[in-house]
Amino acid sequence: FLNLLKVIRGSGDNRLVTPYGLAITGNIIAVSDWDSHQVKKYSLNGNFISKIGSHGNNNGQFNFPMGLGFNNDKLLYVIDGSNYRVQVFQQDNTFAFSFGSRGSGPGQFQYPVRIAFDHNNNVLVTDLYANCIHLFSHGGQFIQTINCH
Repeated sequence: FLNLLKVIRGSGDNRLVTPYGLAITGNIIAVSDWDSHQVKKYSLNGNFISKIGSHGNNNGQFNFPMGLGFNNDKLLYVIDGSNYRVQVFQQDNTFAFSFGSRGSGPGQFQYPVRIAFDHNNNVLVTDLYANCIHLFSHGGQFIQTINCH
């Protein structure tokens, strides 16, 4: 991991500007880079592999990526904070699908921040401003909201 720390202070395309979220699967580390509006992938020894995204609101673009994680199928789920959605990517960085929108209804976010997976591969998303957790299927279908105030 010490080599990865050098990347943060490095220069060029592989440099991390404002690292926010971190996820590991196998030999890959994915890092959401808040200010560059990208997700960057590195090997465990810190070598740059690839990047996903740019600033925007289209599929594959981010507006402040936050928490992220790999599910059991090694799909990468990324909280797209200021676009109020979760974007999902295949192992080759291809956009798969997204879910969520801005609002206070079922399956909507006020400010999504972190992500986790349960033993059934369901997706849990914390919502900072709604003070709750949203539960979705691995395919993004809304199941329920937990502990909303």
